[in-house]
Amino acid sequence: MEFVAEYTKQSACEFCDVTPIHGCKQFLGSNKLLIERVWWIFVFVVSLYYCIVLTYYIYEKWERDPIIVSFDQQSSSIYSIPFPAVTICPETKVKASELNISHTFELVRKNQLNESMDEERVRKLLLLLQLCDYNIYDKHETPFYYDDVLVRLRKMSIPSFEVFNSCGWKGQTVPCLSIFKTSLTEKGFCYTFNSIANNDLLRKEELDPRYNLNSETQPSDWELDVGFHDKVGIDAFPRRIVSGGYRNSLGATLIANKSDLDYLCGDSFQGFKVMLHMPNEFPQLSHQYFRVPLNQELMVTVTPTVMVTDERAGLYSPEKRRCYYTNERYLRLFKIYNKINCEIECLTNYTRRLCGCVQFWMPHPKAAPICTLHDSPCYQTAVAKLLRKTAKKKAKSNEAPSSDSCNCLPTCNYVEYRTQVSQARWNWQSGEFFNYMERQPMGDSVHQSKMVISFRGADFIPLLRSEINSVSEMIASCGGLMGLFMGVSLVSLVELIYYCTLRPVAMWVLANRRKARAVKREKRCQCVSETNNEELGVGESR
Repeated sequence: MEFVAEYTKQSACEFCDVTPIHGCKQFLGSNKLLIERVWWIFVFVVSLYYCIVLTYYIYEKWERDPIIVSFDQQSSSIYSIPFPAVTICPETKVKASELNISHTFELVRKNQLNESMDEERVRKLLLLLQLCDYNIYDKHETPFYYDDVLVRLRKMSIPSFEVFNSCGWKGQTVPCLSIFKTSLTEKGFCYTFNSIANNDLLRKEELDPRYNLNSETQPSDWELDVGFHDKVGIDAFPRRIVSGGYRNSLGATLIANKSDLDYLCGDSFQGFKVMLHMPNEFPQLSHQYFRVPLNQELMVTVTPTVMVTDERAGLYSPEKRRCYYTNERYLRLFKIYNKINCEIECLTNYTRRLCGCVQFWMPHPKAAPICTLHDSPCYQTAVAKLLRKTAKKKAKSNEAPSSDSCNCLPTCNYVEYRTQVSQARWNWQSGEFFNYMERQPMGDSVHQSKMVISFRGADFIPLLRSEINSVSEMIASCGGLMGLFMGVSLVSLVELIYYCTLRPVAMWVLANRRKARAVKREKRCQCVSETNNEELGVGESR
């Protein structure tokens, strides 16, 4: 062990004498006082401490937040993104000739009408009350489970030809029913423009065959992570435009019959709820919508917020970049991953597990029971619990997701449509408006509203998700700190490893070789001396 310590000491002294690391040369020399050596050792230790601490901070930041979101340096054309999908839901849920909701509800509430008197009428009421903004009925003695919920709701909904009066697309009048397709939302049956078809969005083999999201049939020419396919041109679907402004807009004139208006389900508002969303998103109006009041004209200006993720950021794990690509996470019910679709599937699964049923509007697997008004409190509890779980997960982002956690990260590429609405009262009865309509409404028997949706401009500046520091930049930052505090380079580190490992062994080997040579030299000298002595002895005897 003594020779190990000896050679290690020799190697350390040699290293301190030749290394460019600051302060090491001051440790040696017979002309140095003890206080000088202590001072330089103190300076060296302090510099080494701060170098290690700051280097660790840089690495920890790179490891924790390797991705940054910033504005791209170049603008993009709105031709590269689809026009928003537009979902319109009438506040009027049923024709008065089919069912007078307020009158029927009043009779039931006063116990003047029950299932034994008119079962069909009461069942219609209980179905339609599920579409209300508030849970206004607290009698849940009779569950009323049945399989034809969607059929009944579809039959009672306002027909499309009584909702639309005229439509325009890019300055041309078009038949409304050719561009607005019937869709299913939590507010009942609505009408959606520019949403992709069931075959492109849903895994129909996993769904209950009675479930239908929308009646669109055109195949999609667009993927969120890829963009529009090559050579599809201006006639691609989902639809897109080349410029903003009024001439490149979607217009719709909406009608509400005065006789069908009913104020029971809402907050005294009558008109339409409108939601703008990506074409591959399930429309869920409880997230975000704006209202189109009766006898009003709305100009809706859309500013897209587009997120793009570069290739280098895509090399990180989803947890590091905090997003998924659309084909990176499997959903059982949806073919396409995005945050909304994921949250809806998670809510569907959680509601079924907690309540034993699913809401009528949810894409649901085969044989899943449909919730009724009887299950409304349980569904509201499921929503509240899931929101709390999601909030706790976001608050503790470092924890691994639990089995109850949705972990619905945003998509790495997405389009969000931000709206600015201006409106004014529309005196449509005082103009020559009816000369241009597809059909003639009956003057004072209806209310009309007009809506025009357009992009604000022809270009936008996308957001870019990219590396905050590449590996080479992180190494350069660490190297700069080591050079600043210690005068260290990569060669200095290699030199340190060399003097700590290989050099002591080399010294020991060289020392052994010198000893071996010395022993051989000594033996050779002894042999020569003995030979000379022998020769001298022979000569004397003669």
